[in-house]
Amino acid sequence: MCGCVNFEMGDEGLPTLNPGDMIKQQYMVNKKLGEGGFGAVYMVQDAKTGQKHAMKVEGAKDPIQVLKMEVVVLTECMQRGGRHVCKIIDRGRNNIFNYVIMTLVGQSLQDLRKACPGGKFSMGTALCAGIQCLEAIEDMHQIGYLHRDVKPGNFAIGREENGEQRKVIILDFGLARKYLNARGQIRTPRSAAGFRGTVRYAPLNCHHSRELSRKDDLETWYYQQLEITLGKVPWANVGDKDEVMRYKENARRTGEISRDCPQQFAPIIQYIDGLKYWDAPDYNYIYGLLRQCMQQRQCREQDPYDWEKGGQHRNQTQMLPAPGYNPHAGAPIVNF
Repeated sequence: MCGCVNFEMGDEGLPTLNPGDMIKQQYMVNKKLGEGGFGAVYMVQDAKTGQKHAMKVEGAKDPIQVLKMEVVVLTECMQRGGRHVCKIIDRGRNNIFNYVIMTLVGQSLQDLRKACPGGKFSMGTALCAGIQCLEAIEDMHQIGYLHRDVKPGNFAIGREENGEQRKVIILDFGLARKYLNARGQIRTPRSAAGFRGTVRYAPLNCHHSRELSRKDDLETWYYQQLEITLGKVPWANVGDKDEVMRYKENARRTGEISRDCPQQFAPIIQYIDGLKYWDAPDYNYIYGLLRQCMQQRQCREQDPYDWEKGGQHRNQTQMLPAPGYNPHAGAPIVNF
């Protein structure tokens, strides 16, 4: 039940919630944080505890239902000791919308890196954030899921008031897919799969309409790592999906895929490119190269991150507006 409020549908088929509306006679809507093609996100406050949370909603009759996958992945990650996920506070549905109430997070890595000079983190922060993002992806793989939309906008830091500003949290599992069957075996790849993900970060297999595997999440992680380290990927100014694919392929032939990067980046992408659909990635090999790079650059994992007190770009990141939710930034393409 959602209390005594008469909810209405907006122009895009999303429920219209207003400040003061009560959900389940317990959670009061504070404000809308954002909305996109798959739903909307609100800040809500628990009337019993005073704590603020995030609430994702989607229309109960939407043809694409993503919150069910969100709940499944988050629940399984939490049960298996996931290191980088939000906690589910509550969930429910009515005849108008489905909702999930979860931990409220801080700024996204995308917003934070854009606030830094050159649109990039300092080397120490980029490497530490990269390690945490890879841990989050590894945790998903360990429970049998692919994320399929890895990008800086789908990672955020914890909130400072909760003492979690050094924690990186993975978000948005609407495009996630189970790659293991009920017997715990890798599913046989489909002969063709539609494009899923965000063009800038999409793996080559996605461009070629091939079934994705664990290696493809790592490839998108590598493109993200280029962006937070250098400020952009080589194809940042290319808009056409097919042209982006050709640029990614050519960047491998010319070496641009790791140019201007620490020397450890080249073996990382070479290793990822060498993986096959059935292969289990050696995450420790990549962690080792990243930590080797940190040692060479005299970076320490305990050093302040750019957005922390004492961090290199604390002043710039503090000028960001209050954390919100912008699903329009690099919105994913989904072809069924």
